[in-house]
Formats: sequence, structure tokens, C-alpha cells
Amino acid sequence: MNLFELSGTSIITERKINDISTIKSKMETRLNSMKARTYVSDNVITFSTLNFYVPSGSLRDRNDSLRIIKEGKIDINKESHSLSISWTVKLDSLYFLALCCSIVAATFISLYANTELIISVSIGILFFLMFVFIGIVLIKSQLDDLINSCVFRNYY
Repeated sequence: MNLFELSGTSIITERKINDISTIKSKMETRLNSMKARTYVSDNVITFSTLNFYVPSGSLRDRNDSLRIIKEGKIDINKESHSLSISWTVKLDSLYFLALCCSIVAATFISLYANTELIISVSIGILFFLMFVFIGIVLIKSQLDDLINSCVFRNYY
């Protein structure tokens, strides 16, 4: 198990699913709508998010660097009567954001609550673990939603 990657596998045995070419094209379309660059080869979809900045003064257009899913790959395999979809996502940006937020939280508590150093460090570690756990849950739910919407015909 690698600490800097999150992976999962979905095995689908139902009959009302799309074929592999339709699944790949739907996944590519959904990933492109999430502003991700996709590379499709055989039954593997590799994706990475785009890093571009609009030089306007609006902050709404500059949230691309705060994405927790930066890059990963989705592997689609057709077995005898089932479909196996395995995915892998790199967690380096999630760890970076969690570390930054935990440092800010620990510093804020240390300065404004007048606590000892050990208490603020332990609160920083708690915030780091909390942000990593929430990020992993969000990544899993996003990818499960992506897979289900592309595999099943009547998924909303």
C-alpha cells in the first residue's frame, strides 16, 4: 500500500450496463467537463487536471490549484460476466492542502488561545488527520459517482 496513492476497485455484475467503448467515451467526457486532460489507451484512462490561470481580477477563476484530485488513472477490464473498474489517484495535493490548513489552525490556536506548544501541535495533527480523512472520502465519492454515471444507463 502506497501512502501517496489512493486506489479502489468496482466489480459490476449487473446486466444493464453500457459497453466498454461507451463507458470510456462517457468517462472522457465527464473528466473533460471537470477540466481534466485525459489520455485514453486500450482500456486505461489517464487523467490530470489542467493548471491554467485567467489573468482577470476574479478569484472564482483561480481555484484550479486547490483541487484535491490532480492526477490518476482508471483501468477498465471485462471479465467473463463482470466488469472490473479499478482506479488510482495521487494524494500529494491533498496532503499539501491538509498540511497548510493544519499549520494555520495550530498557529491560530497557539496565538489567540494562549495554549502551550504541545496542545497546539496536537490540535494541528488532529486537523491534518481530519482534513486528510475528509479529502479521501470526497475523492472516493467523486470517483464512485463518475463510475456509476458512466457504467449504468439510468443512473442520475
